[in-house]
Amino acid sequence: MGEVPTVTAFGERERVEVESALGSAALGRSPRLARLLKYLCEKYFAGEADQIKEYNIAVDVLDRPPSFDPSEDAIARVEIHRLRKKLREYYDTEGADHPLRIVIPSGRYVPVFLPAEAASEDDALAANGSETAHFPSHPGVRDDPPAAVAVSSPIKKDSTPVRKWPWALALGGITVCAAGYFWLARTRSTEALQAAAISRTSAASAVVTTLPPPGPIVPPPLSDASAPGLRILCGRREPHRDRWGRLWSADRYFEGGDYWEQPNLYLARAFDPLLFRAARTGNFSYQIPLDPGTYELHLYFAETTFGPPNNGGENSRMFHVAIDHRGRILSEFDVISDAGGPAIADERVFKDITPGPDGQLRIRFMTVNYMAMVSAIQLVPAHPHKLNPIRMVAQDRAYWDSYNHLWFPEDYWRGGQPGNHSATIESTEDPGLYGRERYGNFSYAIPVDEGEYAVTLHFAETYWGRENPGGGGTGSRVFDVFCNGVALLRNLDIYKEVGANHPLVKTFHHLKANAQGKLLLSFVPVHNFATVSAIEVEDEGAK
Repeated sequence: MGEVPTVTAFGERERVEVESALGSAALGRSPRLARLLKYLCEKYFAGEADQIKEYNIAVDVLDRPPSFDPSEDAIARVEIHRLRKKLREYYDTEGADHPLRIVIPSGRYVPVFLPAEAASEDDALAANGSETAHFPSHPGVRDDPPAAVAVSSPIKKDSTPVRKWPWALALGGITVCAAGYFWLARTRSTEALQAAAISRTSAASAVVTTLPPPGPIVPPPLSDASAPGLRILCGRREPHRDRWGRLWSADRYFEGGDYWEQPNLYLARAFDPLLFRAARTGNFSYQIPLDPGTYELHLYFAETTFGPPNNGGENSRMFHVAIDHRGRILSEFDVISDAGGPAIADERVFKDITPGPDGQLRIRFMTVNYMAMVSAIQLVPAHPHKLNPIRMVAQDRAYWDSYNHLWFPEDYWRGGQPGNHSATIESTEDPGLYGRERYGNFSYAIPVDEGEYAVTLHFAETYWGRENPGGGGTGSRVFDVFCNGVALLRNLDIYKEVGANHPLVKTFHHLKANAQGKLLLSFVPVHNFATVSAIEVEDEGAK
């Protein structure tokens, strides 16, 4: 009898089939289910099938809090059931001619990959076999229904009685057809993905052989190649991988000063507060070796010593920041004044940063009043005279769009809260951009340098309207949008302009930073709450 195929033996064609399914219209209309399938398969490919549990699915994918109790909330089981139905729909239509299929067996969460002729749920259970791997559940959480992984080494058998002769027939069939199907599956699926990639990028005159499918993603830790640059946590003695997957080193390249670390505390406008929980202080400098080229410099600050509920406020701490071969880039800098208050994450960005003649970038921090400080330093390769684009979705997952742009989870926000109404967005190649929203009375303080910028705002009315939970229609939601106090939009009514569940995209040109180096975008309710789904900022400088 042939062995059950392992991830190692068939990993490449399995990944191709997952990419094909995620790029399909069936799952494109259901961003939440696409995100769920992506999560399940990435865990499976990473050899972490033991982590595919009801609790983890609910917390990692379905936005449930750590206090989630599977005995009181069936969200994971409900969404897995919907995903099974969506996969059957896909293989009844777009994927009907695919020789390999993805199946999630009843009562289990681990995906199984089977040849089309064997891809029934009974055969899926057979593929897992009676030899089922059991793993301890999340601490403090009851065991989930058994999750099985295909293995090639002997493991403990499940005690549940099974009918073995149908399984033997199914496994024999899998072994016979696997070799014949492998080449065909790989060839057809890869060609389809390449054709779709070239079609998506033809408008931009770019030739691409493969692209990730549009949709929500949970990015793995970024490699040095995919997250170029240098990142330092100032005053911190241990490295840290941030919530985007980028690795920050412990403090290095410094001369002088002292350091402090503090316990966890809430910081407004911080997607990853850990970047701000230490600092180098006093009079000090950083001498950072850099390869020749142009960079953008990001400096991160947060004032937690002065200001309510502590003593002092503005003017309690001021300092200069200078680059040796460029001069001062910040003069009498006051973090509280710049951020708009204490305990608020503050980021300043500078373009056209280059190393000195000796290949070193020397950044000096000089005390004026109390001690200079900085929490983190980041240097990222960039084009001369131009900042890298900023693309954010009002979500806690990144998103690949149909033009191969990566949108990161939102940052820099204050106020409002996230909302998700699971609406199907029509008339767009990227419905996942509108999968969630930030709503309420809120703002984003987006750091930029001198120059002019184009800001594109993405909206969709997914709550109001006869088609949606809120009912109503025109006039149900009206709000203003400002940039640095100047109105960009007055009395915006999304439903009035495009109706429910359709994208509304507004672009504004020649916007400039305020004195604090920010594009402060404010969303102010007029009637009911303001909303936004995604924001893009592009430097309109040199091409």
